[in-house]
Amino acid sequence: MKFHLLLDARAVQKNVDGISRFSLNVTKCIIEKRPDWKITAIIGKEAAFHLENTGAEILIDDTSRFRERTNKKLAGRINKISPDVFLNFSMAGPQPDVPTIVMVHDLMVLNLPSYFGDSIIRNAISRQIFRKALKASIGHASSVGVLSMATKLDVMRYSKSSQEKIFITGAGQALFSSPVSKVMERENFFLYVGNARGYKNIPRFLTAYGRLWALNKKTPPLTMVVRKDRAYNYFKKHYDSNPARSNIKVLTHISDEELRTLYLTCRALLTPSVYEGFGLPALEAMATGTPVMASKATALEEVVGETGVLIDPYSVIDIMRGMAELSAATPEELEKLGKLGQERAAIFSWEKTTDCFLEKIEALI
Repeated sequence: MKFHLLLDARAVQKNVDGISRFSLNVTKCIIEKRPDWKITAIIGKEAAFHLENTGAEILIDDTSRFRERTNKKLAGRINKISPDVFLNFSMAGPQPDVPTIVMVHDLMVLNLPSYFGDSIIRNAISRQIFRKALKASIGHASSVGVLSMATKLDVMRYSKSSQEKIFITGAGQALFSSPVSKVMERENFFLYVGNARGYKNIPRFLTAYGRLWALNKKTPPLTMVVRKDRAYNYFKKHYDSNPARSNIKVLTHISDEELRTLYLTCRALLTPSVYEGFGLPALEAMATGTPVMASKATALEEVVGETGVLIDPYSVIDIMRGMAELSAATPEELEKLGKLGQERAAIFSWEKTTDCFLEKIEALI
């Protein structure tokens, strides 16, 4: 009888975000590496097309990942299916009577008071629901995957007994082959890629850029790829009031090919987040030889290491300093930084991340 792996991919969105990319790439890699396994994926109706024609059996389920009642019902459904191992990409979820691995991408909900916007009540209720669901999932799991050491330390603070269960998966990028063969001429603009939620540090970032531009009108223009989600209006408020807005270009919902071109032609990627579970845009940029400005004391520093320009994300002055360094750097200096980043990017891959999961899965067989 075939080994049966059941995946909880309910966190995958129709419009792919970071968790979606992680879940989809690892799932596809497992299918490729273990073609003799039966793979079943639980996924929402609108996102199910992402796994069509992959060889995975699809089960549609649009229930909440964080509601105790719905997770109990789903656990019963999983028990009836009786897979050999249950791999949950969704951070929190059901606790079925089978060996379980749960993936915790980050703890932003617990660490950032305004993660869900300005409502104190909404944030308090959402944190309480998440904390309870997370505690139950971690307590039940045989193993707990995390993206980085930063996230491992976060999880251990909330669940001290979880230390022996945790393994670090890392992540990969699929936008570019390695090494990048497509060479394009660099242009003089900075790039930002991400959403506008609190952890992205948009107010300090735009304040720093506006001040630097006021001091030096030769500061490179800034192109911002900002996803239109619940935080977009928050971003627009800060953008509209920025004195340098004429020097800032905003893009939304671009294609992967357009994103590749931006990475390949920009002067540098700017990632001044106060918190990240990993930092996929930084890795994607590094893969192309693009210099990266990244935040100290976050998972971004783990990804970028000493190959980028590291800044204190809580200091507007230090963010300005990082941008000024990259603005003044010579082509030779930028190329040197880019080559160091490209070498470091090569140590990360979806294959290596998938191997981490396969080791844990096969230890449970």
